[in-house]
Amino acid sequence: MAKHAMSRCCRLAAALTFVLMWSGAFGAMAAQSWRIDEAHTSIGFKIDATGFPTTRGRFRHFTGRIAIDFERPAKSSTNFTVVSASIDAGSQSYNDFVKSAVLLDVAKYPTLSFASTQVERLDPRTARVSGNLTMLGVTKPVALTVNVETDPSAKGRPVAFSATGTIKRSDFGMIFGLPLIDDTIEITVKTRALTDE
Repeated sequence: MAKHAMSRCCRLAAALTFVLMWSGAFGAMAAQSWRIDEAHTSIGFKIDATGFPTTRGRFRHFTGRIAIDFERPAKSSTNFTVVSASIDAGSQSYNDFVKSAVLLDVAKYPTLSFASTQVERLDPRTARVSGNLTMLGVTKPVALTVNVETDPSAKGRPVAFSATGTIKRSDFGMIFGLPLIDDTIEITVKTRALTDE
């Protein structure tokens, strides 16, 4: 459960970071300001546990912005905030448990956040976005691989991205259920960015 929440956060980070990574693939275009299209963004996660089927979930409420410098990708940046209580793990009882003090502790930590620190272009349509994820009062570095799914050269049109990565929930002090519940959470984020220009 805790893993679910963490993975969702990371996915959000991934979505935002997608755009950053793409700045290197967009070519010599002027810097632009982008915002995450929440209606077309999915931040999901999955985690395994001994004797149980794979658990999948997502976060429903979040915000984020991206500043992309197409000529100098390394100067691009992104940040986002996720509402911890918006986690959806498949049932109300499960959601309530994940929100409790043993996992997300949403009463004490109402949000999760991500801020990028580095954007590296791996090839024309793939990038690595590194940044800091803050959860349960702990900040740790995470890295996501981002792939662009639509042509970013079409100025004024939305650009779609997908990002994947993994995090260790124990890094954030979330140790409930170890080792029966995996420490590693897989993150998958699909998002669309809209230019403000």
